[in-house]
This record gives sequence, C-alpha cells and structure tokens, in this order.
Amino acid sequence: MGIKKESTEVRKEQIVRAALGIIGKDGIQGLTTSGIAKAVGISEANIYRHFKNKDAILTATVEDLEDTISNILKAVTTRDIPPLDKLAHIFKLHLSHIQENKGVPRLVFSSELHFRHDLRDKLSSLIDRYLKMLTGILDEGVEDGSVKSATDTAAMAGLFVGMIQLSALRWSLSDFKTSLLGDGEKLWKGYRKCIEAKGRQT
Repeated sequence: MGIKKESTEVRKEQIVRAALGIIGKDGIQGLTTSGIAKAVGISEANIYRHFKNKDAILTATVEDLEDTISNILKAVTTRDIPPLDKLAHIFKLHLSHIQENKGVPRLVFSSELHFRHDLRDKLSSLIDRYLKMLTGILDEGVEDGSVKSATDTAAMAGLFVGMIQLSALRWSLSDFKTSLLGDGEKLWKGYRKCIEAKGRQT
C-alpha cells in the first residue's frame, strides 16, 4: 500500500507534531529525521523534501509553539469578558496546550534550545509580547476596579508566566505523572486572591 500523498502544508504540520512528540518522550537529543519519518509514516527522504535538516524542523517546531500561544492570546483578549476572566482563560488554555503536547516543556527548558541564538531570540520575543499583553489586561482590571489599585501589573504579569513555567517544569520532572491542570489551578486561585480587589472575589 503506497504512502498517502498530502499537501506540503499538511505534511509539514505532521512532521512538526511528530517532532514534538519525540521531544516529549526522548528530549531534543532523541530527535532524529529517521524517527520523525517513522512516526509520520513516510520515508526519511520525504522529510528532506519539506525541511533542509533537523535544525530546520526544530525551528518550525518553535515557530508552531509561537503561533499557538499568539492565537490563544488573540482569541481570549478579543472576547468581551472581564479582565480576570480573560486571565483565567489564558492560564487554563496555555496549560491545556502543554498537557496535550508533552514536548513543549522539554523543548522550552532544553539547554540545546538555549544555545541556539535564533530560537532563543524567538522565545524571548514571544515572552516579551506575552508579558505586554498580560500587563495590559491587568491594567484593564485596575481601571475597572476588579484588580487592586496598588498592583504592580508588570510584576504580576511576570508572576503569571512564572506560574505556567513552574507548573510545566514540575510536570515534566515528574515524567508527566503529576496533575498539570490540578497544580496549576491551585496556583491560579492563590494568584487571583492576591490581585483581586476587596469585595470582588468570586
């Protein structure tokens, strides 16, 4: 039975998904074009029709993560809901994405990625945009009275990202045996209690 032909776009997405799956299981050091080809169900030669080498696949994987997080932020921030509800949705959606893609924390926290200046810069830029958008949402909360007026919104935006990183790191270090969403929910409740204006707690 021949290999099913797919469009270039679909095939690239399959390769990226397979790469992320392998990273989740074996780390970046376990990522090989032969392993990706096997996971997708195509020949290794077919991989090179879409990507120049493994580094190009890794770059595409980081770009896919960048696109996903940007889409999460855009989808939530454009909704007409209270600022604290926006933050709650972003937090849950981000952790849900990580839970569905075990390779994400092992990619983001890998030393290999941090020594790739191009990928490191992409992630750094993504985090900067993330922090700016979160700060804006927190500022909205201060303006409408749902967030304490004395809140350092930039600092609390950083703490928000830190909660996601901590939850993902603990989950990864446990070999995915702990409850990512459960641990994250505990952190979120404490965070919300710290920033929510008195009399606005729900």
